[in-house]
Amino acid sequence: MNTVNTIAQKIGENLSTVLYSLDKLIRIDLVQKKKCITEEKNRKKVQYVLKNHMFKFWYAFIPNATSVIEMGQGNLYYDRIVRPNLHAFMGSVFEDMCRYYTLEQGIQGAFGNFITNVGTWWGMETLKSASGKYQQSADIDIVGISDIDKTVVLGECKFKNEKTDKCVFDILLRRSAAVNSKYRVIKYLFFSLSGYTE
Repeated sequence: MNTVNTIAQKIGENLSTVLYSLDKLIRIDLVQKKKCITEEKNRKKVQYVLKNHMFKFWYAFIPNATSVIEMGQGNLYYDRIVRPNLHAFMGSVFEDMCRYYTLEQGIQGAFGNFITNVGTWWGMETLKSASGKYQQSADIDIVGISDIDKTVVLGECKFKNEKTDKCVFDILLRRSAAVNSKYRVIKYLFFSLSGYTE
């Protein structure tokens, strides 16, 4: 999670300096202040992410390779470092594409409602085990909200080289109960790079 506290700890700066810098980066459209879609007024549920995928790619791969690239060995660096990690990098890009698709289709009424906002949800879910109840962190990749009729579509994105199984549906169904109860779930969406099991 890229919270203000996490960023401040990683770079060794105080919170006011980090907030000032983040504000400047948001103004020039490099960083996005991401809020949990069903709890947008909750100041604790805010993350900061690079908005542009080109910058995400740059900061993920290039700073560690400037010497190699300057020596004309960029192709070698790509083959050894970038290509093996490119699939993992593309997971967040795939999720953004799926959210965009959900909003586009939702505006056109493809899900039986008029979606006005799409984002993500994260929080804690309560589970049961043989030794009792426990909590763990959870997220939902796609939450498409219609504030007009208080309905929602929920979705999961799997950018993996294996087929998506029914357990993904079961987890999404369970987590749907954690999403704010003022919305009624009308559709579950699944996006899978490799298709689905029977």
